[in-house]
Amino acid sequence: MKTLSRDAMALLVTLVLSVLVIILLTPIGFETRPQSALKIFGYVAIGTIFTGLALFLLSIAFLFWRVRLASSLAIIASILFFFPFIGDRAGVFFSVPIPTAINILEYILVVVQLANLILAWRVYRRSLAASKQPMDSGTPTPQR
Repeated sequence: MKTLSRDAMALLVTLVLSVLVIILLTPIGFETRPQSALKIFGYVAIGTIFTGLALFLLSIAFLFWRVRLASSLAIIASILFFFPFIGDRAGVFFSVPIPTAINILEYILVVVQLANLILAWRVYRRSLAASKQPMDSGTPTPQR
């Protein structure tokens, strides 16, 4: 396990915050809309949410070993979460209105996802640049 850069550590914080907000957006948290009010696209949204959540958890795990992969997964997951947000606003997931707590949490999640995107992109770019640096073998090069 290696130590994380400042950007990677900030990404870790936003990833954990994303997971916490996502949990609060479920029936375990503040979601009070009945499952019977779920429309067909709501089931698609649930699949998208669980896929994004799984990608966030994988990203957190890989951040300590494979930074570039972790940042790529974080970018994909962050983009995925904009679809449920837009769909909920359009009213295609539930036949009942959005509860106030869910509304507020969704806006918080959008801000966190934007931070995830920015940080993950920075971490990805830096890891890509670092991989293109020549590696030092530790042995001195012969002088001529």
